Amino acid sequence: MSKLSIKGYPDFVNGDVSGFAVATFTLQLNPEEFSIGYDTEVEQLGEGEAGTASGVPVSNRSRAYTKQKLSIDFLVDNTGILPNAPTGLTLFSIGGSISDTIDTLYKATIKPTSDSHMPPFVHVEWGSAIDLKGKATDLDIQYTRFNSSGDPIRAKVKLTVLEEVDETVISRQFQSPDITRMPTIREGDTLVAMCNQFYDDPSYFIQVANLNNLPNFRRLKVGSVIRFPPLEK
Repeated sequence: MSKLSIKGYPDFVNGDVSGFAVATFTLQLNPEEFSIGYDTEVEQLGEGEAGTASGVPVSNRSRAYTKQKLSIDFLVDNTGILPNAPTGLTLFSIGGSISDTIDTLYKATIKPTSDSHMPPFVHVEWGSAIDLKGKATDLDIQYTRFNSSGDPIRAKVKLTVLEEVDETVISRQFQSPDITRMPTIREGDTLVAMCNQFYDDPSYFIQVANLNNLPNFRRLKVGSVIRFPPLEK
């Protein structure tokens, strides 16, 4: 059975975590339950013509995206009652401190990264049940058992992660015919991949290339703006 993983990344680009993971924490025992709430402070697309700062102009300001909020409780235990050891430890270290394990969790969730000097973007994943990318808004660690040296060997953890969104995330949610997307090309972007992102169909790259009078759809100029208008499917 797959185990729930918590990974921290330095960046969030084009609706996804980006860069190399700064830390990976894996639960010893999957949670019996978790909760998904919705943040009332919605992310709303701005009004305006195509090419505005948001990149995704919407004429109806009532169209908004409500962020998901994930809350999970789990156990970190090095007493030997669980069949596998905590992250970063082995079964030969039973009875030893879980401080290094908690430090890994800290790095994956709230410790500022060396690149951005800001807390990481968190990706929580567990099979098909959970796939959420955002920022940790709450991390509570309750130490409940100690060894003879006073080192913590068991802790109860509560973690809350609020979904991160940008215009790319919102665009995927609202595949509306009144939306024209005008993203700025970045290094590594391809027309095929962008058509798949905006239309859920990579085969539209020829139509988009023609609409934008692109001489070569395989070589997109970094910094240029390409128009992805509504297309009949």
